[in-house]
Amino acid sequence: MTTLAFGVHPTSRYRRRAVYVMSLLTIPSFAETCPDKTALGFFKHQIAYERTENSDPLRGLPLIHTDVWIRGPITGFYIHEQLREFNNPTLRMTYLFDDDGLQGGGTCPVVKNWRECIEEFAGAEHASDPITTCKTTIDLRAIPLWRPSPEDQKKKQVAVKLRHEIEARFPGAKEIVVRDFNLKDNQITMYVKMPDGDYFQGCGFHATREPHCVSWHLFGQAPLSSIRKWILERPYRLK
Repeated sequence: MTTLAFGVHPTSRYRRRAVYVMSLLTIPSFAETCPDKTALGFFKHQIAYERTENSDPLRGLPLIHTDVWIRGPITGFYIHEQLREFNNPTLRMTYLFDDDGLQGGGTCPVVKNWRECIEEFAGAEHASDPITTCKTTIDLRAIPLWRPSPEDQKKKQVAVKLRHEIEARFPGAKEIVVRDFNLKDNQITMYVKMPDGDYFQGCGFHATREPHCVSWHLFGQAPLSSIRKWILERPYRLK
């Protein structure tokens, strides 16, 4: 039986090689932490949701190349492609997510450092946490169509609480109809029939915390007829 010059049995050497090879094979699993899988899932859902609206900033792009910024629970995506929606080559789009979904973002001048841009949108929250960055490419063609969440117990519970929140804002409401929603959506659009007329309003939405409806808003110059049509394409009656 032979031994190596430094006194290690050949089979031990092979076992070490096997362990080394296995360690190389597991390296990609660590790389998967950037971007965070939950945040990436929210990002893809947001893209699918925006496709259902008249305004789709990524329209016409087959792929997007993004820089990813992570600090604590916040993950930011900076899109390098020019967005046709803005018709402005000097702007780039960012999205920020946490464990609850979309938390912010917006446009940045292309001449500005992308990290500075996202850090400004992120604010001071978790400022002492370390920052991780990476890159990822997303095939927009592989993102499935947006669909509402199934009518399960969780969605029914959220719907009941949504109704109570809307009734608190519109006392005496006779009817409340929202556009059907997914629990990952970040917006709710509603029609409310009051004794003095019809009202159309929106709110920021988070299914995982209460109140579910925040940042209530109107629709600016958008024709109310188009808002009504959009809601009634997928009506979800709360009252």
